[in-house]
Amino acid sequence: MNPLTPPAKTSPVRSAGATGTGPRTRSKPERRSGSTRDSEAQGQPESGPAKGPNDTRPRYLQIAAELTAAISSGRYPVGARLPTELQLCERFGISRFTAREAVRVLSSAGLVSRRQRAGTTVIATPGEARYTHDAASVRDLFQYALDTELRLLFIGKVAIDKERARLFGSPLGEEWVYAIGIRFEPGDGFNKDPGSDGARNVASPVRGAASRPIAVTRLFLNPALEGIEAKLRERRTAVYALIEREYKVSIVRVEQDLQGTVLDAEDAHNLAAQAGAPALRIVRRYFDADDRLLEVAENIHPADRFTYRMNLHK
Repeated sequence: MNPLTPPAKTSPVRSAGATGTGPRTRSKPERRSGSTRDSEAQGQPESGPAKGPNDTRPRYLQIAAELTAAISSGRYPVGARLPTELQLCERFGISRFTAREAVRVLSSAGLVSRRQRAGTTVIATPGEARYTHDAASVRDLFQYALDTELRLLFIGKVAIDKERARLFGSPLGEEWVYAIGIRFEPGDGFNKDPGSDGARNVASPVRGAASRPIAVTRLFLNPALEGIEAKLRERRTAVYALIEREYKVSIVRVEQDLQGTVLDAEDAHNLAAQAGAPALRIVRRYFDADDRLLEVAENIHPADRFTYRMNLHK
């Protein structure tokens, strides 16, 4: 297998051990710049001023998080109307496109309902809403990864078993980079513990009040992605985007399997849910232009927090 080498030389890093702190993990496997006018003219939300020195999220996600917190605190109770797009533009100094994207995130999170001439109405609080993922294209899958937040709890390597060797088209026992994390609906998510062990990249399990876990995600990354472990620890974007940027490849095809399942004790613990509760298992396989499998993501979603909706047209 020919390695994909990033342009910059990477420093060697040690693999994560299986004894990290934080939520439980299996020892063996199974989301700028430019002016407001420029951003709106190009159909992209601008970054704008960051919420804080460590907040690198796009501006629309920062605003969505602030609005989510306002809903959670009762400033905008169920039945209340959110500010209009124009009011959001004036309040935050943003373009209408960015305001629209922020409201779209809240709608996907199941917090608000948007109706023409009726405005945007709060329909649920963060603890009650069900996240809805609308998908009609690969671009929609990528947008979901940008809108939500994946916090990795463990990064290491794993020798793939017989079943995965068959699914990945790789030799039995080949070592793939393995990571496990928790994905959060729009909000503040996990607060990274600056004192955590960087080699293990374990996040501190302290969630913001405006955020809720919607999935446990297990990642398997092709060993041809040399140095990907260190890059995962420092990433500020979706994993697929990291791969495209650092290794100069394009993800052009995604295979997706959906299965009904139940939460085992470990996943239930990590999601603060009940073991044995119904769940949705979604496995996605990401391929480049040479039809090479670069990433596999296994996602477990509690049934009462997640809806997958597809729009199919004849």
